[in-house]
Amino acid sequence: MSNEKLTNSQLNFLISTCLSLELYDKAYDYTYDLIKKNKNNLNEEERNLFMRSIKGKLFYPRNGWKTIIDFENYEGNKLLLPKNLVDEKRKFLEKEIKDLCFKTIETIKILEKENKNNDINAKIFYLKLKADYLRYYGEIATEEEFEKYKDECRKSYDDAYELCKDNLESTSPLFLSVALNYSVFLYSLTDELKLAYDKVNDVYKQAILKLAPEQKIPEVDNMIKSIEENLTIWKIELSDYDNEN
Repeated sequence: MSNEKLTNSQLNFLISTCLSLELYDKAYDYTYDLIKKNKNNLNEEERNLFMRSIKGKLFYPRNGWKTIIDFENYEGNKLLLPKNLVDEKRKFLEKEIKDLCFKTIETIKILEKENKNNDINAKIFYLKLKADYLRYYGEIATEEEFEKYKDECRKSYDDAYELCKDNLESTSPLFLSVALNYSVFLYSLTDELKLAYDKVNDVYKQAILKLAPEQKIPEVDNMIKSIEENLTIWKIELSDYDNEN
């Protein structure tokens, strides 16, 4: 059976199965079959499969790139491999990451246009996802290369954040993920530590007040834990900065 003859349910099942088996290339291909079949109009379940598939596809090149950067920055490793081999592998991974990021961003822009019923969750989801992949590109790009995309990345995160404030509960996994990722962008790519701290801390404090102690939602719990880890580190850095000044 060709992929064109598969139903939505069959494609969803294949994507989920491939993701559980870490067959990310297959999941990614099936996801684009699904997008084509649905004429760029995805429901919530399909949007999440799309997000997981592209994140899986990016996982190995992004982690490989981070390993090489750590390798290059560690003095003890500099004699283990010839520099030209390390440079060649790093550039190969950078191209792979860049190509995937920009293909994803173009796909998201098409999906945004097809959100014709103006589903607010879909709108926030696509704004956040577009900003995420601009941020991933920013991680590997030079400061000069990323400069022309920085404003678009910030605006996408900021628009998503404001829409969340107006339309979602602070305990919403989507709102928490927007706040978390926006703050990481501000901290790591624009060097705005105080703003990063304040943005995510505002949402975190509201969420903690609304979450009952016995309430256990794995997706929310994981994001709360990540937010708390960042807030702990950033609070120390802010304190050190204040002491120095």
